Amino acid sequence: MVGPALATETPRPGAVDPRIRTVAYDPDQVVRLTGYLGIQTMLEFAADERIENVSIGDAMGWQVTPNKKANLLFLKPLDRTAVTNMTVVTDRRRYVFELVVAGPKASAKDMAYVVRFLVPAPARVAVIAPPPAPPSAPVARNSAFTLKGDAALQPTRVFDDGVATYFAWPAQADLPAVFVVGADGVEGLANAAVRDGYLVVDQLAPRFILRSGKSSLTVTNAAFSSLSPKGEATR
Repeated sequence: MVGPALATETPRPGAVDPRIRTVAYDPDQVVRLTGYLGIQTMLEFAADERIENVSIGDAMGWQVTPNKKANLLFLKPLDRTAVTNMTVVTDRRRYVFELVVAGPKASAKDMAYVVRFLVPAPARVAVIAPPPAPPSAPVARNSAFTLKGDAALQPTRVFDDGVATYFAWPAQADLPAVFVVGADGVEGLANAAVRDGYLVVDQLAPRFILRSGKSSLTVTNAAFSSLSPKGEATR
């Protein structure tokens, strides 16, 4: 099966049996097939595609038969002079062939019993996840807080959203330790973390005490009245 290298693609012999040949699928390349009188060649397409249409230039010079599953095509030349072309359309791809017949003195080493198409796997497309939505700003449900103590510790803003208490200071300020004073007057270190520019204490309380060294400042929640039997804050 020798043809013009730049015009057609010739199936490659297999390593185990040269009569089992392969050809890489290229939609822009014509595949040259050489038939031998009295010998049929089977074209094997991808397992996931089905033949929809076969068109051949010289239908009298070649016998063309698909199998029932429509993924195989059997070719056999009927006339030594039957040089023609053939197009196979499947539900996935299009194949274009040049069909020639070997001469009476042609070598049997070029004979192909099976021509199998190798279809490259689809390229993986990197899917870039969109950036996460910026966190929503906390909703201030209560800003009724009073401050008493060292002015150096005074936050620029204090509020709660009904679940957590938020403290804000200028960006260059050192953050104090936050202690929470429960309804029973017991003081303990608050569970606080910096989130989105705020020092957030994940609870409500009647009072907080801010400490830095020997300095302190008391923050009183004026809207906090008592704790319900379930431990929920009530105002």
